[in-house]
Amino acid sequence: MTLSNTKRKLKLIVLYRVIQHWRAPIFEKLAMLPAVDLKVIYGPDFNGTKVVSTRSSFSFSRERMRSVKIRSRSVNNRVLMPFSPFLFFKLIQERPQVIISEGASNLLNAFQGFVYAKMFGKKFIWWSLGKLQLSDFDVKRKRINFLISWIERKSDAIITYSSIGKRYFQNLGIDPEKIFVAVNVVDTDLSFKKIAQYNKDEIYTEFHRNSTFNILYVGALDKGKRIDVLIRAFALLCHRYGSDVALHIVGKGELMEELKQLGKALDCSNIYFHGQVIEGVSRFFLGADVFVLPGLGGLAISEAMAHGLPVIASIGDGCEADLVDETNGVIDPNLNEDNLSKYLDALYTDNVLLNKMKNTSLRKIREQYNIGEYLLNIQRAISYVTSKKDKSLTEKA
Repeated sequence: MTLSNTKRKLKLIVLYRVIQHWRAPIFEKLAMLPAVDLKVIYGPDFNGTKVVSTRSSFSFSRERMRSVKIRSRSVNNRVLMPFSPFLFFKLIQERPQVIISEGASNLLNAFQGFVYAKMFGKKFIWWSLGKLQLSDFDVKRKRINFLISWIERKSDAIITYSSIGKRYFQNLGIDPEKIFVAVNVVDTDLSFKKIAQYNKDEIYTEFHRNSTFNILYVGALDKGKRIDVLIRAFALLCHRYGSDVALHIVGKGELMEELKQLGKALDCSNIYFHGQVIEGVSRFFLGADVFVLPGLGGLAISEAMAHGLPVIASIGDGCEADLVDETNGVIDPNLNEDNLSKYLDALYTDNVLLNKMKNTSLRKIREQYNIGEYLLNIQRAISYVTSKKDKSLTEKA
C-alpha cells in the first residue's frame, strides 16, 4: 500500500519502554500528521529512575502493556527493560503497517515487533543511538549482540540520533539510504515558548548578584554523567576566582550526597544543588553562562543551546558531534578536570568569545537542529519504508 493511492491512514505503532516527558512531544506531533494513525505501546515505570512516563497530558493514542520489569547492570549503566508477554498478540490485533521501535534498551519488545513485521510482511524501523563511543560491550551485551546486530541489518530502516550513529550502522554494512539521522533534540518549539514567558534580563541579573560567571549542569546524578569531573574542574576555577564563579547542578540521582561531600572536601562553598526541576528549569538555563556535560547524555545540549548557551561536552549519545563545534563550544573526548578548567577559564576571561558562542548556539537551534527537522527525518524514514516514490509524509506538519 502507498499513501498516494489510498485515503486510508497509515497504521503506525511505536514501541517504547516508557513515554518520557522529552519524547512525548514527538509522538504528539507524529499523531497530528493527517496521513498517520499513531498508537504508542509502552511499559511500566521503573520508579526511582529516569525510565518513567510523563504525567503531562497528551492527546495521542497510547496503551501501557502489562509487563515484567527486568533490571540488570552493564559496564556503562543500569539496564531497565520491560518484557510484555502479550505484545505479539496485541500487534496481531492492532494490525500496524509500520512499527517503529526503541532499540537495544527495549530489545525484548522490539524483537516481538520485528518478528511480527517479518511474519506478516509489514515494515519495521529500528530507533537507536547505535553504540556509545569509546565504550566496549560487557559480557552480557556480547552474548546477545549477534541478535541485536541481526535485527539492525534486517530492519527496513534505521532512525539514529546523530552522524556518529549513522557511521556505526554503516560499519555494520547497512545501506546508507536506509539510515535517517534525526539529531536528538528536545521539543525546541516548547522551549522557545517557555523562554518567552520570562524576563531574561531579570533572571540573568538575579543569578549574577553574587557571581559574574555561572556554570550549569542539568541531568541525572549518576556515575556515567561524570559530575565529579565537573566539580573538581570547578574547584580549580573557584580557588582562582573565588565567589566570582558559581556552579549550579540541577538533577537528582544516587550520587547526590557523595557529590555534595566532594564539593565540601574541595572547599567550594559556591556549588548549588537544586534537585530535579522539570517545570521552571528554563530559569536555570537563562541564569547561566555556559553548560557542561562531562559524561553521557545529549538531550540537555539542545536545551542549553535553545537558551543561548555555549556547551562544553565529552562523549555523549553522539548528538554532540552534530550540535557543537568550535563556534559554540568544545567537544573533548578525553575531557578531564584540568582540560575542563582551562576551557571554562577561557570563557570566563573572554567575554567577546563567550557572547559569540552564545549567539551561535541559539542560531544553530533556530535554523538547523530543532524539533521540526527532527520530526521531518522521522517522517522521511516512514515514507522510505512505505514507498520510495511517496513524498506525502515528507511535508512538514
